[in-house]
Amino acid sequence: MKCRGRRLKSCCCCVDLRAGCCFLALFEMLTAVLGFMVGEESRLLLIGRSAYLLHFIGSIFLLMSSFLQIELLVIIYLGTNIFHLIFCTVFLIDYALSCHFCVFESIPSLVTLVSSIYFWMVAFAYLRRLQWEHNPENDD
Repeated sequence: MKCRGRRLKSCCCCVDLRAGCCFLALFEMLTAVLGFMVGEESRLLLIGRSAYLLHFIGSIFLLMSSFLQIELLVIIYLGTNIFHLIFCTVFLIDYALSCHFCVFESIPSLVTLVSSIYFWMVAFAYLRRLQWEHNPENDD
């Protein structure tokens, strides 16, 4: 059975998906640690911090999956990334509305949220490739 449809074949147009997921997981872990430090005076501080913590754990699972090639770990990362995108967006909107001089904290967090969408697509493409490789019915 051949894999049909459009697929993302590499990360950043030049890096293999497996290596790209490894680098993206390390980058996501760094941004999650930085996300813990954002919004000291926000009303939704607990939601934002828990979303960053959960995303940090999901990034560890993606890093482990890039070495062990286990599909379940990528699925866990995809779920935690969706949780991160939803709740951290709400957290950042609330923080930006309540703080007038917090541009220097909100803009980098917003950039990492937007880049998380691309990272989710790369991890999903890696999951599809793992599923295709582990399928006993494929032609290759």
